Amino acid sequence: MELEEWVSREVNGLRITQNMLSTQVIRNIQTNYRSLSRYQEQIASGKAINKVSDDPVKSVQIMSYRSALTETEQFKRNAEDGLNWLETTDRALDDLTQVMQKVRELTVQGSNGVNNNDSLETIAKELKALKGNIGDIANARLGDRFLFAGTATDTAPFENGGFTSINSDPLSWNVGQGIYMKVNVNGTDIFNFQADGLNLVDTVEKIAGELEAGNDPEQYLDHLDKQMSNLLAHRSIVGSNVNQLEMMANRLDQTVLSTKSMLSKTEDADLAEIITNFTTQQTTLNAALSSGAKAIQPSLVDFLR
Repeated sequence: MELEEWVSREVNGLRITQNMLSTQVIRNIQTNYRSLSRYQEQIASGKAINKVSDDPVKSVQIMSYRSALTETEQFKRNAEDGLNWLETTDRALDDLTQVMQKVRELTVQGSNGVNNNDSLETIAKELKALKGNIGDIANARLGDRFLFAGTATDTAPFENGGFTSINSDPLSWNVGQGIYMKVNVNGTDIFNFQADGLNLVDTVEKIAGELEAGNDPEQYLDHLDKQMSNLLAHRSIVGSNVNQLEMMANRLDQTVLSTKSMLSKTEDADLAEIITNFTTQQTTLNAALSSGAKAIQPSLVDFLR
């Protein structure tokens, strides 16, 4: 009876010891598998941190960098779109400048006193054609958006031979935290600018009318000069805005690059180091499997022997 009790007691003791040993072996193997899995994930993704639990502190930094990068890239796209708008506007105003220069040349030609009626009529027809060009420029577009229509970019500002838009609201692009850049020119300030009571189209019409009537249009040269001065003043503003937006776009480029660099340093994996760790972990796992198998191998017979 005493022998049976002793055997039972020893068997029970062996069972507890083996359970503890088996649990510890399994826990060690699972830990090794988790580490191996993490290294495999890092190698596959190229990222040192793939989930928040990998490194909570760095994960917060990564989210902050990504948020800043997304915002900065949007500001950069806005600046580029604004530059495109301004440059297209400047080309339209350059076309208008050339038209006005041609109008002035024809006005001077019609004022030299040596033209017959047919010549004056021909000059008048050219001026009317140029008036049509002015209307086309007033309705210039970038894509499907009218440049000189204020915020009503889907409405043609020049209709029925005149500039009819009264929308003078500025178009502003958000290019930084609290930074907005105006990118449009108020069409009214160009096409409805009053020089001695006449806007640009009216001035051209008056000159053409004088020529058709056989009169000298020289008196309107001063009107044209005032219109030209006004146009050049607005072109100067456009040029200044282009320079500002170009500098802003360059700064945003640099910010994007520096943010990407910081993000890369924080989240990218050192593949050489990770592969070394992976290989080491494989060796450790194999050793754990081998030693675990040996540790839990003895049976009750082995113990009693």
